Amino acid sequence: MSAIVTSLAISTETLFYRHPQPLLLVDGVSRRVLEANEAALALYGWTDDAFSRLRLDDLWHPGESLPDFDALVATDDECVAYHDGADAARRCVQLTIRSLEPPPRSRWLVALQDVTRRVEAEESARRSERLYKAIVENAFDGVALLGPDLTNRTVGSRAAAALGFRTLELAGRDRRDLIHPADRNRFKEVVVLLDGRPGERESITYRMRDAQGRWHWLEGTLTNMVADPDIAAFVLNYHDITDRVRATEAAKDLNAQLERRMLHLQALRRIDMAITNAVDVALALDIFLEQVQADLKVDAAGVLLYDAHTQTLQPTAARGFDGDLDREARVPLGAALAGYAALEQRTVYLQDLQRDPRWGSVVGAEWQSSYAAYWAVPMLAKGQLQGVIELYATHTFVPDAEWFEFLETFADQGAIAVESVLLFRSLERSNIELQLAYDKTIEGWAYALDLKDEETAGHSQRVTQMTVRLARRLGVEGKELTHIQRGALLHDIGKMGIPDSVLLKRGPLDVEERALIEQHPVYAFDLLSPIDFLRPAIDIPYCHHEQWDGSGYPRGLAGEEIPLPARIFAIVDVYDALTSERPYRSAWSRERTLEFVREHAGSQFDPEIVEAFMAMVRAES
Repeated sequence: MSAIVTSLAISTETLFYRHPQPLLLVDGVSRRVLEANEAALALYGWTDDAFSRLRLDDLWHPGESLPDFDALVATDDECVAYHDGADAARRCVQLTIRSLEPPPRSRWLVALQDVTRRVEAEESARRSERLYKAIVENAFDGVALLGPDLTNRTVGSRAAAALGFRTLELAGRDRRDLIHPADRNRFKEVVVLLDGRPGERESITYRMRDAQGRWHWLEGTLTNMVADPDIAAFVLNYHDITDRVRATEAAKDLNAQLERRMLHLQALRRIDMAITNAVDVALALDIFLEQVQADLKVDAAGVLLYDAHTQTLQPTAARGFDGDLDREARVPLGAALAGYAALEQRTVYLQDLQRDPRWGSVVGAEWQSSYAAYWAVPMLAKGQLQGVIELYATHTFVPDAEWFEFLETFADQGAIAVESVLLFRSLERSNIELQLAYDKTIEGWAYALDLKDEETAGHSQRVTQMTVRLARRLGVEGKELTHIQRGALLHDIGKMGIPDSVLLKRGPLDVEERALIEQHPVYAFDLLSPIDFLRPAIDIPYCHHEQWDGSGYPRGLAGEEIPLPARIFAIVDVYDALTSERPYRSAWSRERTLEFVREHAGSQFDPEIVEAFMAMVRAES
C-alpha cells in the first residue's frame, strides 16, 4: 500500500512538472510559491531557487492592481494580468486558481497561460477600430459604409453634420433616398458595374440632399469591399464640390452671357452697316429683321412704319410668316396692339396671343394661329415715332431682363435705320431736284446765247445731243457723260464776255476783233472754274477750239493733250455749223461736210474719233 502511494506521488509529481501548461503550487496563506513546473520556469525565466523566494504577488508588474485572490479561488474566475519575468519583460498572463487543500493548510494550484499575443492583437484591433472611427468621425471629406442593399451602415459625423444631419439620422437609411432623382440611375449603374468585382472602385459624381432639402454636388469613389469579412460593405468616399460646380456654372453662364452680348454687338454692327450702305428702306429693314429674329430667338417679326400725315402705321417688312405682308393695312394710332404701342410709346407683351381678342397687324389674322407670345415695340428716334416692331413666338416664355435690354436696343437701332434711310431718300430726292434745277439753268443759259445770235439758234441743243451720242458710242458713260452734256450746252458761255459789237458783227473781223473772239474759251474757264458743280464740265468750253496739230487756241494743245470731251465736241461743232444755214452762205450737204471732216482728220480733228463720227452719221441716216 505504501508502495502504491509512493508510486502515485511520484506520478503526480512527474505530471505536475511535465505538464505543458505553466503551473504553480502556492501557499494560500502566505501566497509564497512552493513549486513551479518546467513550463512555468520557461514562461518566467526563473530557476526553482528564484521561484522559491517569490510570493505570488511578486509576479505582478509594478503599478498593476492585485486581484482579490480569495474571490478568484471561490469563484473559479479567470484573471488576466501583466507579469514580469526574470528578463524584466512584461508578459500578459491569464491565470486560474484552484484550491487543493482547505484552510488552515490551504494549498492553491495556479494554472497560467501566456496570452500576450492574443491581447496585443486584440489591442491592435481596438486601436485600429479607434483610429478608423477617429478618421471617419473627423474626416473633412465624407466617408460612409453602405451595405449591399445600399443602406447606410456607418457615416462620418462631420460629413453628416456638413449636410445638417446627425449620424443616427442617416444610419440604416437607403442612400438612394437622399440622391437627386436625376442621378439615381447613375448611382445604380455604378453599383451594378462593381457587382462581382471585389476590391474594385469606380468614380461617381452625384447630387445629395441635405437636411434642409438643398442639393449638394458630391464627387468621389465607390469601392466594393462586400467580400471582405471585416468590412462587408461598399466604401463610399466623397467630398463636396458644390462651390466648384457653382463657380463652373457661373463661369459658363458668364461666358454664355458674354457670347450673347458679342453676338448682339455683331448683330448691331451688321445693322449699322445696313444703315450705312442701304438706300432702300425695304432692304435695310430686311437685314434688321434678320438680326432681330436670330438674336432674340423669335419665330417671326415684322415692322410697321409710321406715316405722320395720315397718323397710321403701315406694314412694310416681315420675316418668318407663312402668309404675305398685309400691305393694304392701315393701323390708326391707338387701334390694335401695334397702334396702342405706338400711341402709348410702350411695349405691349402677351404671353398667349390666342386668348386676346386683338391680333397683330403686320400679316393677316389668319396667319397668326400658330403663335403664342407676342410683342409690339415702338421704334423711337430722337423722341419721334418711326414705327412699331411686332415679334411672334410659337411658344410661351417669359424673357429675362437681358432679353428685354436687347429688344429695346434693337428697337432704337431699327428707328435709327428707318430715320437714316428715309432721310437719305429725302436728300436724294432733293439732290435730284437740285441737279434738275442746275440743268434747267444751264439750258437756259445756252438758250439765251442762241437767242442772242440768230445765226446759231438751236445750235447748242443740236450739238449737245449729237455729242452725247458720239461720246456714248466711244464708251463714255455715267457721270462723265453728264459732264459732257453740260459742257456741250455751255461750250460758248465765254462769249458772254465778248461785246455785242464784235460778237454780232456782220462781215470780216479785224485782227484785234479776232483776238478778242479767241478769248471766249478763257472767259468760259474763268466763269465756270469757281463753280464746283460745273468744274468737271469745263473741258469743252475751255478746249473745243484746240486742234489735233496744235494750231488751235487758246493754249495750242496738240494730240491727246486735248481732253477727250473737247476732241469729240470739236468735230460735232464744225459739222453742225457747216450743215446749218448762214446769212453769208448756204448749208453744206451732209456728204460735203463729211468729206471736209475726213480731210481734216489728223490736222484739226482726232483721226480715231473722226472714224467713229463718220460711222455714227451713216448709221443714223
